[in-house]
Amino acid sequence: MRATVAILLMGLAFWAAVVDWNATIGTGYAYRFGTLGDRVGGWWPEGTARVVSGLRDSGLAWAWDPVGALVLSLPVAPLLAAVAVGVWITRERPRMRARW
Repeated sequence: MRATVAILLMGLAFWAAVVDWNATIGTGYAYRFGTLGDRVGGWWPEGTARVVSGLRDSGLAWAWDPVGALVLSLPVAPLLAAVAVGVWITRERPRMRARW
């Protein structure tokens, strides 16, 4: 099961990398990864704006500036690939049988 999830996540990472390639090649820029904030903001713009303004206005000084901004600036394709590798490494492997 974990191997299937890892393969699925790696496929999503590859798909995200291809989407980023197509987005940057058409505009004439060098290849850049799309960020988590760009993807979430594209799917849910009002909600993302409300979450960001809520974190900025909260009493917790660290909620937006180091934590929220860092999370939303993470590149999607390498993030998905890292999660896929982590799932792949921690999967359960079949036990070796004794030869005698």
